[in-house]
Amino acid sequence: MLEERLTRERVTHAPAVAPRTVHLEYKRFGLFHRWMHWLVMASFVVLVFTGMPLEYKNTAWAKLEMHVIGGVQTAGIAHRLAALVMVFSVVCELVYFGLYILRGKGPLWGPGTIVPAREDWRDMKGMFRWFLGKGTRPQAFDRFTYWEKFEFWAASGGVMTMVATGFMLWFPEQTARFLPGIFLNLAMTNHAGGALLAMGFVFVFWHVFHAHFRPEVFPMDKVMFNGTVPVDEYAVERPLEFERRVRSGTLDEVLVEAAGAKRKALENVAWWTITIAAFVAWAVFALFTVWLMYVWMGF
Repeated sequence: MLEERLTRERVTHAPAVAPRTVHLEYKRFGLFHRWMHWLVMASFVVLVFTGMPLEYKNTAWAKLEMHVIGGVQTAGIAHRLAALVMVFSVVCELVYFGLYILRGKGPLWGPGTIVPAREDWRDMKGMFRWFLGKGTRPQAFDRFTYWEKFEFWAASGGVMTMVATGFMLWFPEQTARFLPGIFLNLAMTNHAGGALLAMGFVFVFWHVFHAHFRPEVFPMDKVMFNGTVPVDEYAVERPLEFERRVRSGTLDEVLVEAAGAKRKALENVAWWTITIAAFVAWAVFALFTVWLMYVWMGF
């Protein structure tokens, strides 16, 4: 087994002390990106739960939710605070990206980066052929798969749009000093439409499937919370990056010792808490999406 071979290479034997088994994991995400994920996840949920009732304020369910939240003013304050958290995470990511470029920490595009490449188109076609029973599932993935790249860039573009239109609506008088009034109407339409797209497509139909419902990761993919993956599992899931690390002699830089039994027990409680909360949010968002489609079709 790959982990056993790597373990034998890393275990040190002290005199008169029994050998200690070390379980290795592949460190995929650092603390910074994991915290950014937390901030985006929390702010996104608050923004949806406070923004949609404001958008559909004349419906019975929106009035009920406003009553539970504490009124329209309270919902507006919570919405703006969550928006500031989202903006903070965006600024942090932009600063990180700037430092990444200035310090030359790695390539901006090519193998192992988040930038789409020709191979992603090949992998996507192969995956869809497999969905239709006309081929085998693509296996040779790199650090980021085509669906992860799509979600990252779609979310990045969506967040930028939501931030820009949100500030225009937050400060309408200042916006009108520089832009014609019709831009406020466009901002309102794009802000509401972007929120629906993010909630319906990204969360309901896309992200939750890959992060929770895939058989390989059910009930949840823990990598964005603990940052690591079992090394033998990663070698199978992302062989291109793993083999590149082996060839370049940098594999040891990303291998860490797995957490102990007590920490894993606490983590399991956290995983299931997050999973249940995510499923509840998903169920609410899915019901809202069904209701919205029902309204749009005029039933």
